Amino acid sequence: MNKKGEAKEAGYGLVLQELQENPYRKFNLAFSLMVILPFLVFLYILVSKLFTLNILIGNIGIVLLIALFISICGFLIGVRILKNILKKLIALAAQAKHSDQLKSTFVATVSHELKNPLTSIKTNIYNISAGFTGEVNLEQKNILGLCQDTIDRMSRLVNDLLDLHKIEAGMTDVNRKPCNVIELSEKQIRELGVVAGARNIQIVKEFSDTKLTVWADEDKLARVINNLLSNAIKFTPEAGIVTLKVYPADNFARIECIDTGTGIEADNLEKIFSKFERLNSVKEGTGLGLAISKDIAEMHRGKILVESEIGKGSKFILLLPRDLRGRGR
Repeated sequence: MNKKGEAKEAGYGLVLQELQENPYRKFNLAFSLMVILPFLVFLYILVSKLFTLNILIGNIGIVLLIALFISICGFLIGVRILKNILKKLIALAAQAKHSDQLKSTFVATVSHELKNPLTSIKTNIYNISAGFTGEVNLEQKNILGLCQDTIDRMSRLVNDLLDLHKIEAGMTDVNRKPCNVIELSEKQIRELGVVAGARNIQIVKEFSDTKLTVWADEDKLARVINNLLSNAIKFTPEAGIVTLKVYPADNFARIECIDTGTGIEADNLEKIFSKFERLNSVKEGTGLGLAISKDIAEMHRGKILVESEIGKGSKFILLLPRDLRGRGR
């Protein structure tokens, strides 16, 4: 088998894995049963004595037999056409799945190769800026600071790409334990307080209690809350307000992050969770934060919703089951 054939087979395997079953088996069974249908109708006519021997040997009988033969042939041809369509659809899905996997693997490989050089450059820039290699004047420090910021942005992009690849490939370890969502939220507010304060943005917290426990991976959950808060601060104008609400809702923990920004158009509400989707190219970011947050939420059998109104702002809602231990991984 050539490389192209191997690629198709690999993609086909991925599609079957995604479907968790081979659709051909069920279709073959269904079509086999459907082929019997004309014979069952004919048998019913005979048993009901609606079809007598006199009719069978007469002109009407010949016409009926021809009609029955044509209907059976037409039915079989229809079955064949449907099976061919199904085969092509699965082949196309397999091709797309394999292509997506190749892209993801390529991006992850490139990102991994970039990670070490970036770390080395970052360390050297810091050493020079700190004066370990000789005296540095103010202008040189400013230039090195800009370089450091650029390296930091590139490092964040590389780390986000690697994390996204690991999540999509199912290579991410999930270390679940009881986590206090209130405590995690408080911590993220403190971390982002300086960023918000620099733009005179007030972070308002509305917590139902001092403790709300979920069974989750603490680091990953903290990352989701951080992403939602960071985005809210980023898209809220100066002197605006960002509100973080945390409270129980049935068997879920509900976290709402509300900003007073410009809002998101209805057509773009689904797009914002796609990889590399940036609705505002002026704002800094990789376009991966919400995609990663959505994957982490789903990893915990939760989900992220968004509500928005142009001119008034947006509300991102994170829903997490309180306890997953009875629901499997």
